[in-house]
Amino acid sequence: MKSVDSKLLLGLVVGAAVGAAVGYLAATDKKEQILDELNKVAGKVKEGFDTAVSKYKTGKAELANQVDDLTAE
Repeated sequence: MKSVDSKLLLGLVVGAAVGAAVGYLAATDKKEQILDELNKVAGKVKEGFDTAVSKYKTGKAELANQVDDLTAE
């Protein structure tokens, strides 16, 4: 029960923070500059995620090859 309550509270806090951020962006004069910066950050995060996925796939393939080699012997 405690876990559900803490997840609900976390969801409400995150939702409020996102709502406040959207409200701020809608009301500010520097909206375009902020959105450009956010897009740059999102691009960097996407690159990092893509790199991590690529490393995972490469490692998985290498491990599968090693297992195949061991089972072939």
